[in-house]
Amino acid sequence: MGLLAGAGGCRLREAARRAPAGGMRVGVLAMTDDFQLAWHVGDDWPEWGSAPRKPLVQFDMAHKGEWLESVIGPDVVTGKPMVYQVLRCELCIGIHVWPLPDPAALAKFYAEQFYQVEKPDYVARYQADRPWWEQCVHGPILTHCRTLLPLDALWDGIRFLDIGAGPGIALDCAQRLDWQTWGIEPHKGLCEALRQRGHSMHEGPLETLPSGPLLFPFDDHARVHVLMAYEVLEHQPCPEDFLLRCYDLLEPGGLLICVVPNDYSPIQLAAQKKLSLTSYWLAPSQHLFYWTPKTLQLCVRRAGFQILDMRGTFPLDKFLLEEGRNYIGDDAMGRRCHTFRMQDELYAVEHGQWAQREQEYRHNLTQRVGREIVCLARKRPGAAL
Repeated sequence: MGLLAGAGGCRLREAARRAPAGGMRVGVLAMTDDFQLAWHVGDDWPEWGSAPRKPLVQFDMAHKGEWLESVIGPDVVTGKPMVYQVLRCELCIGIHVWPLPDPAALAKFYAEQFYQVEKPDYVARYQADRPWWEQCVHGPILTHCRTLLPLDALWDGIRFLDIGAGPGIALDCAQRLDWQTWGIEPHKGLCEALRQRGHSMHEGPLETLPSGPLLFPFDDHARVHVLMAYEVLEHQPCPEDFLLRCYDLLEPGGLLICVVPNDYSPIQLAAQKKLSLTSYWLAPSQHLFYWTPKTLQLCVRRAGFQILDMRGTFPLDKFLLEEGRNYIGDDAMGRRCHTFRMQDELYAVEHGQWAQREQEYRHNLTQRVGREIVCLARKRPGAAL
């Protein structure tokens, strides 16, 4: 669910462009007071920190990096096919497509076309899968967040914001924990439905939120304690600005839950070779950035957050390595594979094995394995408002 950040130039990207070579990266990589993962980086992997295999290309004033490949995707305005370049950008510290769509055009797309045209079955399937979302996805991490917040948050009442709320299952989970809930969602119909369920809603992208304390819907106009961005960051034309705005919306000591697809993973690369596929995970103009554990960690830190935990999720791509399980372009097969994942994880919850499963996913991420990356980070307690 793509909620867009600021339409202007990215603040961190502009700072990186003006900084001496390597200056921004040195400061980020020197941070050692939070969660650490050691990754294995192979020669076939376009990971940040590995040597470029091709000369760097200056795409425009804000984007310079190693060209990886080209991909055809729809123009966000006309819907007609166009060619996107994929680069490992030296300034963004990430892999993304170029050119990046205009934020205003993206906002219109997510308000008017995303659910209606691109994913007409999404909401119905989301609701059909509600037990899995509640018990295996949103419920466990929100319950865990409650143990990490300062006592004054527990005393005053936890305030929760879900950016890209979609059908609102995360908001419902938070509501059952007696949290105050607020969602941001560009789709008018979903906003209206969520208001009827008792949630405060802002209709539109993140960039349309006003500035100042009165933007908060709570009685005392206070900032939030927990902010979720579930599979939102990959839709942003400037993830740095999006994360900076998230940082501003949080109370000091508040928590960020950021979940993104884990792309260019070893399983994806193996499946691509086995099945002679193109880079099937590329999906412009919806997915603009393609995250790895390391690039997500660097981007979240660069916005000022302290990372508390990172883990993977169920390695759904592994089905592509099994005979008769190729779900690329086969919606029915994809649904069967997803159903297996849900049944497997619900079994783990019902039999008291979820903590062990999360530890397994945490270990898997050190090998860059897992369909998604789950990052839990904190706004530093002493941070100024």
